[in-house]
Amino acid sequence: MSNKKRPILAKGEEYIVPHKHDNGFSKGDKRLSFEEARYKLSNQVKDVISCINQTPQEFIMDEVIVNVKMDVDYSAKSYHPNAFIKHINAEDVGSKKWMKEITLKDKTKPNKIKLGKEIFLRMSKITLQTLEEQLRSGDDFSKGAIDNIRSIESIYFDNHSILISKFDADWTDGRVELVLHPFESSTEKAKNQLMKLINQYGGETSKVKFKTYASGITFVSAVLTRETLTHVLRFNPIRTAHPIFLKQLPIIRSSGMGMPLPPPPLNVQQSTIKVGVFDGGVNVNNPYFAGCVIENNPILTPKDNNFLDHGMGVVGAALYGDLSGYGLKDNLATPIINVESFRVFPLSDYNDIDLYEIIDIIEDVVPKRPDINVYNLSIGPYGAIDDDNITRFTYAIDELSKDGKTLFVVAVGNDGDLSDDQLCRIQAPSDAVNCLGIGAYSQKSDGTFERAEYSSYGDGREGCKIKPDFLDFGGSTTNPFQLISGSANGRSFSCGTSFSAPLVTAKAAEIIGRCNFGNPLLARVLLVHTAQHPEYKADRFIGHGFANQKVEDILSCVDNSVTTIYQSKLRPTQAIKLPLPYIGNLNYSGKVVVEWTIALSTEIDAKNTEDYTLSCIEDTFYPSQNKYTMSKTINGKRKTKVVNLASDHDTIEELIADDWRLGNNPNSYSDFSNKYKTEQERKNNFKWDTVIKRRAVMAYKNLKDPYLVLHAMDRYGHDAEFVNYAVAVTMDYIDSTEDVYDLTLKTYNKLEVASIRNVNEILVK
Repeated sequence: MSNKKRPILAKGEEYIVPHKHDNGFSKGDKRLSFEEARYKLSNQVKDVISCINQTPQEFIMDEVIVNVKMDVDYSAKSYHPNAFIKHINAEDVGSKKWMKEITLKDKTKPNKIKLGKEIFLRMSKITLQTLEEQLRSGDDFSKGAIDNIRSIESIYFDNHSILISKFDADWTDGRVELVLHPFESSTEKAKNQLMKLINQYGGETSKVKFKTYASGITFVSAVLTRETLTHVLRFNPIRTAHPIFLKQLPIIRSSGMGMPLPPPPLNVQQSTIKVGVFDGGVNVNNPYFAGCVIENNPILTPKDNNFLDHGMGVVGAALYGDLSGYGLKDNLATPIINVESFRVFPLSDYNDIDLYEIIDIIEDVVPKRPDINVYNLSIGPYGAIDDDNITRFTYAIDELSKDGKTLFVVAVGNDGDLSDDQLCRIQAPSDAVNCLGIGAYSQKSDGTFERAEYSSYGDGREGCKIKPDFLDFGGSTTNPFQLISGSANGRSFSCGTSFSAPLVTAKAAEIIGRCNFGNPLLARVLLVHTAQHPEYKADRFIGHGFANQKVEDILSCVDNSVTTIYQSKLRPTQAIKLPLPYIGNLNYSGKVVVEWTIALSTEIDAKNTEDYTLSCIEDTFYPSQNKYTMSKTINGKRKTKVVNLASDHDTIEELIADDWRLGNNPNSYSDFSNKYKTEQERKNNFKWDTVIKRRAVMAYKNLKDPYLVLHAMDRYGHDAEFVNYAVAVTMDYIDSTEDVYDLTLKTYNKLEVASIRNVNEILVK
């Protein structure tokens, strides 16, 4: 067979049908009895009251924040202590995760770490006193509250002494971000009380900025000394704190006169596809930007050459990519996209790096520009992300993209070569769950790719643990990224994720603009789906692998491999059956590779770092509609047998006559089994992540009308009407010589061939 490329197939959602979800079997109950639990908690509540009474009044309000740790085996949504919270008239204002080390009986094995949920409750002091009395007596608790109490590990009052450890020992002063718990009608009072504390302990109140979102969470930017911070951190409404630094710009080296730029494009035509870039600005008089770049200056400061060089490097990378493939006489190709540059540097005060100024601009610009679907961010705060802290930058990006209509492509940072593994983690806002976080690869002498040593890596946070999403070319010291210089006198050389990100930004916009089914969510799922990992399994260093370099390849199928896209909505708790475009009766006995990638857009909750994503889709793969498991309890143990509905009729009848029970659904693929799992096991399987990519290699004979079951879920208290999602599925009949593309279209006649616009159709003279 020839490897002729043909467009991907769309409208897979036409074959979706409802599905009855099977939750499987739960595990045994090993919790304390109610009597044991209430006695333990009553003593802990007594200690909480004592701590509050010993705390100076300036650090607490009329209501206080109390921490509740849930048992590590009871942290799922179904175990949330709603009845207990309602009974004591408290308010759930957020959560984070906590870790517990479990000592195993087998001393030859290392101890196990389990993750649990820690909940922040806001309540009055009188409520605490009443709770202690009720726990002592054991009276007046509802059945639900009693069950919740048995699931609580501990209750305590946090004096925030651990927060100062988020600041290096040599940190003496600087800009700090504080996050305040929601206090509803008392929010302004909390702000005022914080301002008094900052002033009382020597801080500059004139440099304090607040931003309160509809969710109730308040972000605070302030300039503090270490001494002032140590005092201020005792303020009970504070949730977390961390220093703010500006991400260091990559060094851009000039080529001098030794490496001229290629000639500009022969004829620049305006494109119907555009991207937005928030960075250091551009010089529109540069001949390489004429006709394809629009300059916006939402910040009123004068231009700065260092920031300008960075901004022009990023914009040039989006337009032309790496210039190393161009000779001295090769005209640059006409850009397929146009760029709108939004200059956000330098900031108003050179001596005060306040990124809130940038975030304010982004939050103002993006809602006003529905004509731009994709934005590039090669900027952000310096420093590795913290699991217990969501920065305002991350939260703002996620809020702006929660409906799936806007995609941010964000550089993950350039600290992957530091000696401390924790400091090598990705940097905000690339941890946003609705964005693409892009790392960088370099090319070795043999032409193969490897992660650039500077490229920051994962894990990401809960909701996007696979970060970076994937890598694109960012260059290295020996094989740098060749850029358009700010002066246009010659090529500049640099390396960094700042330049790999705009390559992906351009591809995402091109997918949206050239495919008739294109949108930001589909672009995201296809970019991840077509990224290639050398070991076919995502990891924290290169994510899902190396980016596909050509949009034509991303939007194409080859003869023995067919990619189908599905786009639709799911209601929370709804489960659907998504049939895969499988071709039966082939003259084929080889292997089939089944790959699927799911992406969704979700609302988020910065109050709950442990439960940041408010919606998810859980996937289960069923390779054959004929293979089932039958079960029977014998001598107290559950016995199972696998049967084939198509060939084991007599065996099945005999087993049923012997009281064996046939399962409700066919057997799922073991690697991604949806049998009962604890919440931690589900999270380890990326349950709450917004992007999921799977791969199964199976013998063709073991497939029979395979399908996926997608089950939408949302967090307690979140009432989403629906979840937007996109799915890409590739069926690769590796060694087949038949035209499976044509056979797929004939078998599944509701599918549509995607219409891919030619480049000349998107360029306007």
